[in-house]
Amino acid sequence: MQGLNLLYSILIVSLSGGLKVQFAYELLGYAVPLNQVAAAFLVTYAAYAFDRGVDNKEDEERGKLFKKVLLWSAILCTIASLILFPNPALLIPFLIAYLYAKGIRGFRLKGGAGVKNAVVAFTWSLLMVILLGIFSIPAMLLYMFFFSKSFVNTVIYDVRDIENDARAGIQTIPTRLKKPQLITLLVTVTVMAHGAVLYAYSCGLLANVDVILISSLHSIFYILRYCNDCEMLRNTLVDGEWILYQGIQIFRDCFM
Repeated sequence: MQGLNLLYSILIVSLSGGLKVQFAYELLGYAVPLNQVAAAFLVTYAAYAFDRGVDNKEDEERGKLFKKVLLWSAILCTIASLILFPNPALLIPFLIAYLYAKGIRGFRLKGGAGVKNAVVAFTWSLLMVILLGIFSIPAMLLYMFFFSKSFVNTVIYDVRDIENDARAGIQTIPTRLKKPQLITLLVTVTVMAHGAVLYAYSCGLLANVDVILISSLHSIFYILRYCNDCEMLRNTLVDGEWILYQGIQIFRDCFM
């Protein structure tokens, strides 16, 4: 049962990852290349499945067979993503995932308050850069936006483990900051990221930003909920936020 829940969580994150690429193209006003959306889904799945499949002390409770399934599926998804989008640069996020999950000669990217959060956020942004390959000012702004979103979300995940991390001596942003300081930090980053995108839209640099308006309200909502020890619908509110936004847009287009 635990394995199925983990797999479900990885699939939700992966689908949300693919939709990020779709929304990025829509925000820039370009046609959406479905092969890149699919490649983003596959690369995201590969990175997360690999992270959960390697042998780490914190993951000893997972069965060997399930870990093998995760590792082999990660390899197959990586190959499939390269077929859909034949660019060797797609391997870079996978290599970062390896350093993050297992490391080389004892060096891992997991560590230090804010380090792993920045690494995960950078990996997401780098994947967007590789897939879109656009370096205009609006595109760079979107890369920063997705970096900020991912950074905030990874910090929120750390909120769940404050007590365990503190006992283990693991330094994370939630263990270093008091709750009011943490909320202020995350809300500030969120408002600045969304505000920058909305300002770019007002200057005519971006296309329809309805999803950004939805995201701004939704992000502040789940920051406040999670930072106040709420575990409500984690997969839907945070992991699957872009799936939720897509659902809202489909509903609006069909019934409004």
